[in-house]
Amino acid sequence: MCDIISIEVNAKINLVLDVAARRADGYHQISSVFHSIALLDRLSIRKAPEKSLWSNNPLIPRDDSNLVLKAIKQLELATETKLDCTFTLEKEIPLAAGLGGGSADAAGALILANELFDLKLTQSDLMAIGAKVGADVPFMLIGGAALVEGIGEEITKIVAAPNWGVLLVKPPFGIRTGAAYQLLDTSTIWHPQTLFMIEAIKAKDLKLASLALGNSFQTPIFDTCPSLKVITEELAELGATGIVLSGSGPTIMALTEDNEMGQKLLKKLRDRFKNWYWPENDLDNPIIAKGKNIEPWIYQTCLSRQGWQIK
Repeated sequence: MCDIISIEVNAKINLVLDVAARRADGYHQISSVFHSIALLDRLSIRKAPEKSLWSNNPLIPRDDSNLVLKAIKQLELATETKLDCTFTLEKEIPLAAGLGGGSADAAGALILANELFDLKLTQSDLMAIGAKVGADVPFMLIGGAALVEGIGEEITKIVAAPNWGVLLVKPPFGIRTGAAYQLLDTSTIWHPQTLFMIEAIKAKDLKLASLALGNSFQTPIFDTCPSLKVITEELAELGATGIVLSGSGPTIMALTEDNEMGQKLLKKLRDRFKNWYWPENDLDNPIIAKGKNIEPWIYQTCLSRQGWQIK
């Protein structure tokens, strides 16, 4: 067994996110098509006298609120084993973006610790533990493409989409997921069709997939954060199709035939948003995690068939 083990964990997008009524336990039922993308965090683990975490991103919490350390705590409870270790986290997936970065890191921590401490837990075992850390963690332990239902624990693998490009635009502020759910009015909520997207992926039809994109959060989040509507309008004006909010936001994504087309859009979009004013950072709204940057994060990547890989 190596002293240090590393893993690359992929971000995800929601090609479709349908949110249903709230359950008695306070969680909402969802029906969503998750897909991994080739945007990665890198996580390493080694045994140590006590649990700790270092990251290249100074905004990452290093206490028990961090999902990596939460995952280890849940793993200790499940195995009744003390798992003292230290993690090094190289962040590329932006924070509070609706791309599942924290959940991906938690999944990576479970996989690494299972390997390092030779716990011999199955994927199903890890998924059950991961569900106690966060709703997206079970999918992140599988990756690729899947229909995700329930509160995130019901996962049905589907065929992955072709290698379509994905242009991601995150404005310089975040969205608090819990607060975003409070915006949903179940009497007027939009319910996009997940099966329509699954059929489009099977047919490898980008035009059909673009029409199938949908997110129950989009209207209420756009009403709260007008900059997101502006981003979609700018993308459409530049010729992008298949534009949708990912997760609870604030990242906007656009599907493209390939990376070359996405790179052209990226360059044009960066020019348009230079020195842009983002009013959300001046609003006193509990849904918004105010940012310190003035420029948006714009990134071109592609869909991925895998969700993680030990290095």
